[in-house]
Amino acid sequence: MAGDARRLVKNPFHPRRLTQLRGPRGCAAIFFGETSLDLVITRAGAGGVDVLKQTAANLPTGEEVPEAKARWQSAAQTLRQQIDPREHRVVTAIGCEDVFCHALTLPTTEPGELKQMLDLQIDNLMPLPLEEAVYSFQPLEVVNGQTRVLVAIARKDAVDERVEALETAGLQPEIVTVDALAVLRTLIERGSVPRDDKLNTLVLLTATAMNVVVHSRGLPVAVRSVVCGPELLNSVEGHAALREELQWTLAAVEADVPHGGTGRTTFLTWTEELRATAQQIAAACEPQAEFLANGSAPSPALSICLDQAAVGAAKVQLNLLPDQWRQKRQAAQARQRLIRGAIAAGVVYLLTLIVFLSWMEVRKAKLRNLERESLRLQREYSQARELHGTLLAMQKQLDTRYSALEVLREISVLMPENLKLNQFVFKKDQTVTLRGQAPAATIIYDFQGKLEKSPFFSKVSAGQIRGDPAAGGLTRFEIVCILKSSPGTQGGSDGAK
Repeated sequence: MAGDARRLVKNPFHPRRLTQLRGPRGCAAIFFGETSLDLVITRAGAGGVDVLKQTAANLPTGEEVPEAKARWQSAAQTLRQQIDPREHRVVTAIGCEDVFCHALTLPTTEPGELKQMLDLQIDNLMPLPLEEAVYSFQPLEVVNGQTRVLVAIARKDAVDERVEALETAGLQPEIVTVDALAVLRTLIERGSVPRDDKLNTLVLLTATAMNVVVHSRGLPVAVRSVVCGPELLNSVEGHAALREELQWTLAAVEADVPHGGTGRTTFLTWTEELRATAQQIAAACEPQAEFLANGSAPSPALSICLDQAAVGAAKVQLNLLPDQWRQKRQAAQARQRLIRGAIAAGVVYLLTLIVFLSWMEVRKAKLRNLERESLRLQREYSQARELHGTLLAMQKQLDTRYSALEVLREISVLMPENLKLNQFVFKKDQTVTLRGQAPAATIIYDFQGKLEKSPFFSKVSAGQIRGDPAAGGLTRFEIVCILKSSPGTQGGSDGAK
């Protein structure tokens, strides 16, 4: 098989077909063999398909792994290390012995409407209860306004076992096809089997079944699996019984399908133990039978990859993957997106919180600096006020303009000759109260006007001015003068200077 794989890399298949690989990702096909899981990884190359890797993981043996599903899971874990699902889409196949295939003719219409028609007829076609089966279909050809479709019905538990084994290992198969049909299309593309209008037959012999695929013009016409065991495979009578089953199958197809005659029968097996059996049965069917030896046909896993390359551009292709697995993946993807969204929101919230807290710390630091600066300025202001008060006190001590003697001298200069001063009350830096008498009130008002013009006083107000008969007709008065050195008039005093 290795030599055959190298030849596939160099020799292009049908150019139009091989350019129809779906998407930029490669294909990773996993085939469930009898003793191993076979893996083939391919990618579309320049004018062909490049085989990147061919390997196998042997199934564990012994009583420690008694169930087939557990053995598959163990082997799938081994293959998982060699596959990157982001780079390769995973495809697999179910054995033809677990599938019932039937060809139908339906009115030509859209694929969606074809499926609706099949949904209405599927109960009549299924040999199993609907809840125990899964089905898919693929249009084959359009003839006279009618579409021939191939319907494949598989046991759901058989598909689930394989899909679950891969899913557990982290490999999510996107396509589940039928191994015999994939091998047939690959052999047709290579020209290893006839492509004429006769009823040709491909016989795939395994340790548990003889799978028969009747095809014409490169399209499958009928598919049948004959379950067999060692008693049929290892005896002359068994070989005769298998040939008889093959003849009955061809006779049934000839009665239902118009054709151009019986064509060639091709036998194929990948098991070394069955090579001699397949050759013996093929020899007994001469002259219209042949046996494809090892190297003449690609392995099942490689056939699955090449089959996906050939039908990748089809709008509808055979896929027996149950809907429940798609729904689980969609739910898992939704949960993953939700978790990622929550993580992203948490990161954004955390970053926002960090930025806000950092901004708060910066503001607090600035506030503390302002408080320290305010305290410093308050201390300096208090010191300046104290110093200013001290200077004012010293100035008042040194300034003699507003002393009692200076004020009395100023009043003596301004006082008229006929006005008599009886009382002089001096309050330092506040007021001077004058009480006395004069012959007439006009003299008192004249004296008040002179006091108002004096630079010593900021305000002069007359108190009581009344005549006193007991004093011989003299008028008594009281005048209050506010000194410019008074705290309430300090600004006015400075302005007078």
